[in-house]
Amino acid sequence: MFSDTSILAARLAEEGGWTDTAAVIDEKTGEVHRHGEIHARAREIAEEFLDHGIVSGDHVGLLVGDRPEWMPAFLAAHAIGAVPLVVNPDLAAHVQSRMLGILPTRFIISYRDGTLHIEGPNSRTPPAPRGRGEGQAPSRYYLYSSGTTGTPKAVAHTSADLNFFHEAVAGKNGLDVQAADTIVSISQYYFTYGFNNQFVYPLFSGASVVLNRQRRNEEEFVESLRRYGATLAFSVPSALAKLADHIESSAVERPAALRAIVSAGEPLPDAVAERLEDRWQVPVLNQIGSTEVGNAFCANGVRRRAAGTAGFVCPGYAVQLRSDSGRPLPAAGPEQKVGAVWVTGPTIPSHAVTVNGTQELLVDGWLETKDFGYWADNGGLVVVGRTDDFVHAGGISMSAVEIESAIRGCAGVEDCAVLAPLVDDVSTLSALVVMNPSTGEPEGSFAALREQLRRDLDPFRIPKQWTLVSEIPRTSSGKIMRHKLSSVSGNGNHGMVR
Repeated sequence: MFSDTSILAARLAEEGGWTDTAAVIDEKTGEVHRHGEIHARAREIAEEFLDHGIVSGDHVGLLVGDRPEWMPAFLAAHAIGAVPLVVNPDLAAHVQSRMLGILPTRFIISYRDGTLHIEGPNSRTPPAPRGRGEGQAPSRYYLYSSGTTGTPKAVAHTSADLNFFHEAVAGKNGLDVQAADTIVSISQYYFTYGFNNQFVYPLFSGASVVLNRQRRNEEEFVESLRRYGATLAFSVPSALAKLADHIESSAVERPAALRAIVSAGEPLPDAVAERLEDRWQVPVLNQIGSTEVGNAFCANGVRRRAAGTAGFVCPGYAVQLRSDSGRPLPAAGPEQKVGAVWVTGPTIPSHAVTVNGTQELLVDGWLETKDFGYWADNGGLVVVGRTDDFVHAGGISMSAVEIESAIRGCAGVEDCAVLAPLVDDVSTLSALVVMNPSTGEPEGSFAALREQLRRDLDPFRIPKQWTLVSEIPRTSSGKIMRHKLSSVSGNGNHGMVR
């Protein structure tokens, strides 16, 4: 009955000697669940799924959240050949329904009243053929894109990809995750980043992960690292900036066991990495990946690192930078040429599924990630932003990420975003800024910000319109939701500073 991945993971636990070591620690209850227990519970849940009529090929919505039950429930679905659709259980019901409706979802697995609940079948969705034939392709699972564009997109990967992800990023030439490691992550199971660092890496290395159903703020994150002796911290740049502020303002000492901080999700400002490394004396290891790839395709490791970049190309993948005409740019040369990032590799599916139907992902076997970057002299990939991270003002295209990074480095700024709306029919570079309340009147603060920025930015990259807002719209993974910036701008206090 059990899939090759379930058998492999259980065998690795036995051969690696980590059957009796911690796999999952519930931060709320303090309960520890060992790797052997996780695999035993997965077999029990698989039988429960079969008893409820779930069969091979059935699409199953997995709305369990960051709880100890998530890992065995996912493994159980794969064991019988069902297809898990990993969804954030905290989303509004109509949003969940929209996401689940993209695919022929028959059953929903949720967590209520201290136990797993199985709901279904959906009578409108025909049952899948029973049984798994010999030679059938490995079990699939679906993750949804983070939603920065507002359009849900379900991307399928297979159980065969999981060990590949581990070796490419967490293996000996990467993060070198071992059974003795303890992981604390700010990203959750329903994001590709959290799926890997909270599930895949522990599954294939014997490491343990500390789970919390709610996203931790910077104080809670530090406390988790300290209390559980975490060796690896996974976070995102916007959260790391707040972490650096907290460490500096409160003189927080490095958690004794911590050996590395990993960053992903959006470009990591060098200044943030430098502040953390200076204070805590641990490496901050940047990487870049995507839901379509299934994990990082460029990453820094503990021994092989390209400082100031998203890292070297991971084993098994190839990356090209291409010009506007689609021609590949040279990987080395005297000039840093920015190009569109394209990647190919064995884990990238040919298509995704959206509310509007099937979306083809590949062009001649290559995926355009919608990122822009250049190759650094040390061989690493520097990512300067995404397609929607570029703004166009006064006929000039420029990176919003670069400008935002400079603004966040100014005193009193807690968060910001840049856009270029039409002001009196002219595209005008504008900044939305969340200021510390202690900074005083907005007009004076904006003038001071412009003065500070003149040291770091060309004049045309300094925003002309400034808007004080209460928050920047972000996904729960920390990415700016740029499609919502215009509406936020209309609700703030504006100021034009020439």
